[in-house]
Amino acid sequence: MQQTVRHGFRHRRLFGLVIAALLVPLASVAGAGPAAQAAPTAQLNRYCGDHGAVGRLSNGRTVYCVQVQRTDAFVWSYSSDPIPMDPNSRGYNCNSQTCRWPDGSTVPNYQRCGLLCGEPPTNSDIQSGLNDCFQTGADFEDCESRIR
Repeated sequence: MQQTVRHGFRHRRLFGLVIAALLVPLASVAGAGPAAQAAPTAQLNRYCGDHGAVGRLSNGRTVYCVQVQRTDAFVWSYSSDPIPMDPNSRGYNCNSQTCRWPDGSTVPNYQRCGLLCGEPPTNSDIQSGLNDCFQTGADFEDCESRIR
């Protein structure tokens, strides 16, 4: 009789383990609501269609699908506020140091988007402390709120 009791205990225990193994993945899927889903991978300045969406760059920085002011265009931006210019229609190119017009002349800072568009910082970005904060890895919006 003791053999039968032990044998029944083993089956109940095995049955419990099987059920637990099946329920754990289901519980994690059921709990994965919108907040638990990973943000989409995005590219800074690229056009986007999911207005108001939050994404992540490959380096982990947060970006937002925002409207370009006075247009119907939406782009991935460091800021959740509408941006003043379409970074895809700039008539100049930038490297890590400066931005230049096609003729090779330097683009004045007041005509550039700066950090917000992934360009080298403008004088304003530097003097306000925005650049120093952003270089620490903090989100653009956190840095912007610190300098206001």
